[in-house]
Amino acid sequence: MIKDKNLKLYETLAHEVAMDAAERRELTDEQRGISKRLLAKTHERIAEAERAQRAKAPRKVRAEYAAMERPGLLSKLRDLLASQPRAALAFRDLEKMSDDDLRIALEDVTSLIERMS
Repeated sequence: MIKDKNLKLYETLAHEVAMDAAERRELTDEQRGISKRLLAKTHERIAEAERAQRAKAPRKVRAEYAAMERPGLLSKLRDLLASQPRAALAFRDLEKMSDDDLRIALEDVTSLIERMS
């Protein structure tokens, strides 16, 4: 979630300009490359800002999840999601999530299942 209103406004405007240009087929291959690199850099900056924010107030997870390595986290999370067909995560590409994010997602899914039981 983008919390910086200036960044959100910039992204919205940049998106609209790019969509208009693409509709008119005005983008060159070079411009498309620049656009992709700018988008990737923006995503990196947002991810860095979110990681810094999470570092200020780390989430608590169960000791068993804190001790788990990445393969175990992925396996456990996939098993829980498979057992709950209606469950959904906003970020479904688990391979790209950091280990800390996997732990938090696992904690969230487990807590929700416990509350539903």
